[in-house]
Amino acid sequence: MASVKLADGELNYRLDGRQGLPVLVLSNSLGTNLHMWDEQIPGLTEHFQVLRYDTRGHGNSLVTPGPYSLEQLGRDVLALLDALGLDKVHFCGLSMGGQIGQWLGINAPERIARLILCNTGAKIGSEQVWNPRIETVLREREAAMAGLGDASIARWFTPAFRSGQPASRQAHHRHACRHVARRLRRQLRGGA
Repeated sequence: MASVKLADGELNYRLDGRQGLPVLVLSNSLGTNLHMWDEQIPGLTEHFQVLRYDTRGHGNSLVTPGPYSLEQLGRDVLALLDALGLDKVHFCGLSMGGQIGQWLGINAPERIARLILCNTGAKIGSEQVWNPRIETVLREREAAMAGLGDASIARWFTPAFRSGQPASRQAHHRHACRHVARRLRRQLRGGA
């Protein structure tokens, strides 16, 4: 993996595929990292050079004091594109990544060739949805990860997929739990 230096830390990324192909940026959902796209890479790299990155506060990217704004996350993408010398890209964002894509589409449309917004909205959830999850993590710490991971898997995958693809389901569950546990440890040590 590689990283680019932002003003306040390192943004982790991975670039797969042949140079010269159109670049497709993949932006992860909340609580995941660039590996959420692993199973799609072989098919996508037949047609694109694929740029994946860990959103600020996720995976191996910088963790700074929050809360993070969509503008801040969008500017991180622009800084990544600038550092790699990419003037115009296709952008696909899932959930939170789709919100970042919306910000880019509004504020930097000249940088986006095609914008793909998946399972997203202008606003995702409400305080009634998010606050109980936050309180559970703060109260139960790492013990909360398994339950939150199970709930995420139930929201993300159909029952047929979950029963027919146990290895994939388990891998996604491990990634989600590891990410939230790592983030929680950083917060408890005084980081963001």
